[in-house]
Amino acid sequence: MFRLKTMIGLFAGALMLTAGISQASATELRIASGFGDNHSATRALREVFARKVEELTDGRYTVSVFPNSELGQATEMVNQAQSGINFGVYVSSAFYNSQVPELGVTNLPFVFPDRETAFKVFDGPFGDKFKPLFEKSGLVVLGYMELGFRNVTNSVRKIAEPADLKGLKIRLQNNPVHIATFRQLGANPVSIDGSEMFAALSQGVVDAQENPYSVINAFRLYDAGQKYMSDTGHFFDVIVFAGSKSMLDAMSAEDRQAILNAGRLATEAQRKFAKEDEAADLKSILSHGVTFTRLTPEEREDFRKATLPVYDLVRERLGAGLVDEFLADVDAAK
Repeated sequence: MFRLKTMIGLFAGALMLTAGISQASATELRIASGFGDNHSATRALREVFARKVEELTDGRYTVSVFPNSELGQATEMVNQAQSGINFGVYVSSAFYNSQVPELGVTNLPFVFPDRETAFKVFDGPFGDKFKPLFEKSGLVVLGYMELGFRNVTNSVRKIAEPADLKGLKIRLQNNPVHIATFRQLGANPVSIDGSEMFAALSQGVVDAQENPYSVINAFRLYDAGQKYMSDTGHFFDVIVFAGSKSMLDAMSAEDRQAILNAGRLATEAQRKFAKEDEAADLKSILSHGVTFTRLTPEEREDFRKATLPVYDLVRERLGAGLVDEFLADVDAAK
């Protein structure tokens, strides 16, 4: 009996030791972003990507997600993934300007009528053509997630026509197309990282900003003096979830494919989460006393017409062929 108990104890100890060794030998994949804990992308990466990576690689890899700009500003986090300091990053497409400037064509104002059209383009041949460009810069696209339609908020007045933006100091991402668009509309753009946006608005460094409802709500920008919001929907923005090419290339073919599969599943889940969250985010914003201006189709058309010169500017910067191909793809996807 004593011998049996001893053998059982030794066997249990061996199992615990084996589990400990297996856990210790797992490679941690660190993923960074400025989005918060409750953002749809963070949830999808923690709930789907992390689980599927561990499952599909039999525990050889684990995933740790660092939201809230814990690992730096957006451009720093992109560079960390490029160099392999961290495995991945999920930020707005605007923050990949240095790596893939051609991606800027998708930031044209008032180009996508709805999310369905946008994802037909990103999931098709046009979206695929950016992937080799990312790889040349040391990144692998694991998914085009939804950030959503961007809307203007400000502390001064309601925005219902282009003239209402004149003279407003507006916080923007460091994106050439975004900056050109708001200059064309008469505003004064100021590039500020998302981690510093709340303070800049609270202190009056800028009057306005533009973001999807999910970000406006998560950052509680209504507490930063943003009294007015309009559903301008001027840009449809995607989150590019990208991984380190050097780290992926060092994996076995099986594990690399597992990571790609997990990225696809997480992207599908994130888009679903984002669509479900939109109405709740808007309701939450309005519950804090924000004055909401819903544009009529005629008013939105006035904004679109006012930004048409930006299309010519982008043609000059990125090439008429790329712009025309993109616009043809959008038209075909409608």
